[in-house]
Amino acid sequence: FSSYAECFISENLIRKYIEDKGIALSQEAIKEITERKNNENANKNLGNISIDIRRSSSDLSYLSMDHLANLVDKEDPIKKASLSRDAREYKPIRDALGHTALLADVAKNKLTTVYENIKGRVRTLLSGK
Repeated sequence: FSSYAECFISENLIRKYIEDKGIALSQEAIKEITERKNNENANKNLGNISIDIRRSSSDLSYLSMDHLANLVDKEDPIKKASLSRDAREYKPIRDALGHTALLADVAKNKLTTVYENIKGRVRTLLSGK
């Protein structure tokens, strides 16, 4: 459960940062949001679901860690620490977790490490360094 919570918190921490800083959505992000919303509506229709699924239907809730990180902090991953670099490390583990896989202990540790790095990076961004 802690691994799931760390995934949830990591993505929502970046969403909160984007909202607080008023960061504009890129054309790529808008395209992704539109695609995800359309897929969700199609799947709801196929599943005979007429109720709301999401507590919040804000556009940011449709973006994955990759897209969120690129909106905030896209840098050359070889030369500089960035959220987009964290997102690359985070994705394979998050995807496995999202498909209800039980994580190996080393994967849990990696996810926790990336989560701590994301928190540190957001602190750095907030401090303006």
